[in-house]
Amino acid sequence: MKFDIKKILELANVDYEKAWIESAKYLEKNGKKFKLINKGRPHPLYEFIENARAIMIQMGFEEIVLPMIIEASHVYREYGPEAPLILDRLFYLAGLPRPDIGISAEKEQMIRQIDSSIDLNELKKILREFKLGKIEADDLIESLVLRLKIKEENATKLVDSVFTEFKILKPIPTNLTLRSHTTALWFPVLSALQGKKELPIQLFHIGPKFRREQNLDKTHLYTSNTISCVIMHDEITLEDGMGITKNILEKFGYKDVKFEIKKATSKYYAPQMEFEVFIKHPITNNWLEIGDGGFYSPVSCAKFSIQFPVFNFGMGVERFLMIQEKEDDIRNLVYPYFYKDIIFSDQEIAEGICFENEPMTKVGKEIMNAIIQTLERHKDDMAPLEIVAWKGKIFGKKVEIMIWENEEGVKLLGPAAFNEIWINEGKILGLKPGAEKPQHGIYTGIRYIDSIAALVARKIEELNDQKELKFRIKMVKRPSEINLHINDSIRYFINSKNKKIDIRGPIFIGITCRIV
Repeated sequence: MKFDIKKILELANVDYEKAWIESAKYLEKNGKKFKLINKGRPHPLYEFIENARAIMIQMGFEEIVLPMIIEASHVYREYGPEAPLILDRLFYLAGLPRPDIGISAEKEQMIRQIDSSIDLNELKKILREFKLGKIEADDLIESLVLRLKIKEENATKLVDSVFTEFKILKPIPTNLTLRSHTTALWFPVLSALQGKKELPIQLFHIGPKFRREQNLDKTHLYTSNTISCVIMHDEITLEDGMGITKNILEKFGYKDVKFEIKKATSKYYAPQMEFEVFIKHPITNNWLEIGDGGFYSPVSCAKFSIQFPVFNFGMGVERFLMIQEKEDDIRNLVYPYFYKDIIFSDQEIAEGICFENEPMTKVGKEIMNAIIQTLERHKDDMAPLEIVAWKGKIFGKKVEIMIWENEEGVKLLGPAAFNEIWINEGKILGLKPGAEKPQHGIYTGIRYIDSIAALVARKIEELNDQKELKFRIKMVKRPSEINLHINDSIRYFINSKNKKIDIRGPIFIGITCRIV
């Protein structure tokens, strides 16, 4: 079923609650009509992360989970006088205050109009508990429904129409931020582990960071992922760290890398102890920065009571993927459904074609197979003739299925009846069994007779008070005429690429189902 979007929105603009209640009619509760289709496929981002985790563990790093949220004060401890500039790129968290809601005479009248049975004392108690945090925000509607014994739509009307204080609330910022770089979390973690774990401490974490970029473009997103590792030991050099970094990159398959010491060192790194790593992009042939590393500043370490040298290296997952997938726009890589035309392979197109209708019961599938087998046995028989394909009971009714052709001097079936559905270079084609097939084409495993037999069997399952069902298919032009379903997105892709769907052909099949 498709939603009548226009009708739903028109009603919602007039009366949201009524539209919400009536929208249930578009959905079904009972019945077994769907089962999962094998469409499983990983996103390259998480496939890369999974592989990266295995590499880091194999290298000798221990995986840990780092918090997503960090106090702004940590940034000052790490960056010192540079902190205000760093804070500019952070997302600060904010929360909505819980309002004091009283019930005036005017509001009481409005409440009575919604539901005269509402206990005002109990309502006041609920609002007070909400203010004190004893009731969670997403539980408020449910509390109103259960404790006031009112309809759900009336509880929503109370919040929307009577207690308008909710609508004028404004977020109040906190000193909590979303991490803009994983480094911000390593300092407190290493401080906590110092003295609890033996040196060397070798840790890694893979996860998202959030950065308030001024522009979202080919190489910048608000959210991206980082592979970050730290080594804390009393004896380690920058040369050691760069060597380990080079080994990590070799494990990822990159030997042609370039290291550059940064001219302007970030304050949480020691002077001239921070480097950037570059790999050549296979399309643009430009060096693309994929990572940053170095020794943490002893000053920053001291702010967290860290007593030993700490080497850190971090790599941008999406930057790596741009090189691996030969993509020059990070947006196309991560969010292809927003920024990139979806491309279907022939295999994916083949998997997106199925029967529009097919039998759901055991006897229905038996009927489908009986029709197919009868057609295969008698395809060259000359008309006129009528052949019994199946006899039996379905839902307590005696049924007889006949395959027939009345025109004298012709075969039972037309020449296209056994055509096969093939996919070749984005085209959907109906090809004869003996015809030369495309060298790299994909056969869907569906023949015209298979699809037609599935339709007939399904319609017989749905047989009610009808005494007879008659099917006559002559010339076929469209997939729907032989019970073929093509996924909408695949159909759009084929049309947008000026490909074709050509399943035309003479079938001339007659099937009758009679209740005996």
